Amino acid sequence: MARGSCVSLQLFIEWIVLFLFFSEASLASNTEAEALLKWKDSLGNQSILQSWVAPENSSSRTLSPCLWRGITCDNAGNVTQINLPNVGLTGTLQNLNFSSLTNLLRLDLRENQLTGTIPSSIGVLYKLQYLDLATNLLYGTLPLSLADLTQAYELDFSRNNITGIIDPRLFPDGSAASKTGLVSLKNFLLQTTGLGGRIPEEIGNCKFLSLLALDENRFYGPIPSSLGNLSELTVLRLSGNLFSGNIPPNIERKAVDLLSRVITLARSCTRVDPRSRPTMRTVSQLLEMKAAGSE
Repeated sequence: MARGSCVSLQLFIEWIVLFLFFSEASLASNTEAEALLKWKDSLGNQSILQSWVAPENSSSRTLSPCLWRGITCDNAGNVTQINLPNVGLTGTLQNLNFSSLTNLLRLDLRENQLTGTIPSSIGVLYKLQYLDLATNLLYGTLPLSLADLTQAYELDFSRNNITGIIDPRLFPDGSAASKTGLVSLKNFLLQTTGLGGRIPEEIGNCKFLSLLALDENRFYGPIPSSLGNLSELTVLRLSGNLFSGNIPPNIERKAVDLLSRVITLARSCTRVDPRSRPTMRTVSQLLEMKAAGSE
């Protein structure tokens, strides 16, 4: 084959690859947009979502949600974030097709008026890292499919009407080969719900857990000794429950260390000479929710 023919063939193949890539990206964007529009339609009249519309003179091939309010996309046009906190949303999550949004990294719907249950299909969001549904009117139980969110570092279901127990299967089983469970979890917030029962020992297998907020619930029984295995845990909120037993000693020591740092910081902020007071950057660094020296 002549050299010119080889070059032409290579260019043709590259064109085909690019065509397939952009066709696939366009199809994915279209599917995501359709899923979001279907959810919007189920929510009734939501003025905050008025930008969620398909262009009148556009074909379905070019339908993209990337400029809609609260939506963030990656460079390929995939929806990676839905950020709609405190915007007055009403309705449910039942008509939000999570299986069409599998590139989602962040879902923030806190401080709205969403009702209904947390859909069990939420587990298909296997890339999800941040989920905040706090301060809504959600009810029902925590779906076991949350265990499939292996990349999630923060889950916040606080101030909802969620009942039942915390299923031990939500957490890693402790084995090195464990591939399910909330293995990446750092912040787990469940305060002021209707959850109850005992806290499973398996929660101690979340080795990155740094904040655990369980206050103002219906939990009872012994405080899991496995919490003592959590070397990153620096914030533990248990008040307003019926726990028995003691907090593991190393957790208590971290709490004292954190309190000492806050007191020292407060004193330094009252120095007479403004130049000797800490800067806002220093304050932010000192109040990080990590034990001293752990980065």
